[in-house]
Amino acid sequence: MKYISTDNLTAILYPEGGKKLQIFNCHKSEYGYNSRDLITSFFGVSDEEFTKEYVKNKVDEVYSTFNKQEIDELLNKINKYESK
Repeated sequence: MKYISTDNLTAILYPEGGKKLQIFNCHKSEYGYNSRDLITSFFGVSDEEFTKEYVKNKVDEVYSTFNKQEIDELLNKINKYESK
């Protein structure tokens, strides 16, 4: 399994195919580190189903406002990893 993360999102890539989305709440610590609390972890889906629209819809279920650039950042990291 490969974990690819942004501040509030993590995608788990399974070696046999498929991906799982986890959504966190990131807290900035006064001591200089970021604490992440898991809000939800969705069931895994096929690689074809794991699209920008899928991630956006799942994030919208949890957050009323969310930085959509973070979704792009996560998908760019996944694409970069998979193109190796």
